[in-house]
This record gives sequence, structure tokens and C-alpha cells, in this order.
Amino acid sequence: MLLVLVYSTDESLASSVLRDLRHIEIAPGVAVTWEQEEKVGRILGAAKRKLIERWEAEGSGPSLEYAVLKLTDEQYNAVRHMVRRALDERASALAGELRRLAADMRRGKGRVQELKARFRRLASAVAELNEASARLDIHTSALAELNEAYREANAEYLKLK
Repeated sequence: MLLVLVYSTDESLASSVLRDLRHIEIAPGVAVTWEQEEKVGRILGAAKRKLIERWEAEGSGPSLEYAVLKLTDEQYNAVRHMVRRALDERASALAGELRRLAADMRRGKGRVQELKARFRRLASAVAELNEASARLDIHTSALAELNEAYREANAEYLKLK
């Protein structure tokens, strides 16, 4: 596991850097990832190069600082409860969105194409969380509820014409 710390005077820049990584964010700009160290380095290096180009073109821009720490098993276990909490919060929020979507599909609220697009976006997020759960070896009741909400929304999705 790797602990990635990203700081920028532009919060959207820090978020966009992390968006390119498969990770669980445990605090703003602080994430645990299971990606290979080389890939993380490439992503951070690319963000740095884009920022340098922006500085050269505009003459100014936000700052960007980052650090990547390889976690030992003992260190990962020390932050595991924070990872679990972040994973649970994301799973609970996503389960709520899926339940609202299933209700909208049952009532026919919205155009079919919009409902399908929402479902595909949410299904992708569910797959990402399930991958994170497996990679981080964290299985909680919130994830079980998420998968139940997904099955409910999928059943309604399959009924759409």
C-alpha cells in the first residue's frame, strides 16, 4: 500500500491529481492506494509537468506539493480504521444514491436515457468501491448494504425500455 499526500493552493488541482489514481481518500489530499509505485510516480510527474507548463504560459499558478510513502503492513494497520471509515462513508452515500435512482426508475421520473446513464455512472462507482474493498481487505456492513442497493437498482434498470 502507498500513502499519497497531495497539497495545492488550488483544491481542484489536488483533487484532479488524485482522480487519476485508484484510491481511498482518508482526508482532503491524503489517500491510500494499491497502485504500483511507478504508476503513482508517473501520474504525479504528469501533474507536475502540466503545472509547470501552466506557469510558463501564464506566468503564475497554484503550488503543488506531494509525497508518496510506502506503507509496511504495520503502518497500514495503523491507518486501516481511517480507510475503513472513508470506505464506509462512500459506500453509504453511494447506496443512498442507488436507492433514490431505483425509486426514480420505478416511478418513471426522468427520461429513460438519463436514468440509464445515471445507473451506469453509479454502477462504475460501485465496481470501484468493491475493488477497493478487495484490494484493501476491508469488508463492512456498509459495503453489503451498497451491494444490496446495487442489486435493487439493477433490477429496476433491467425493466427500463
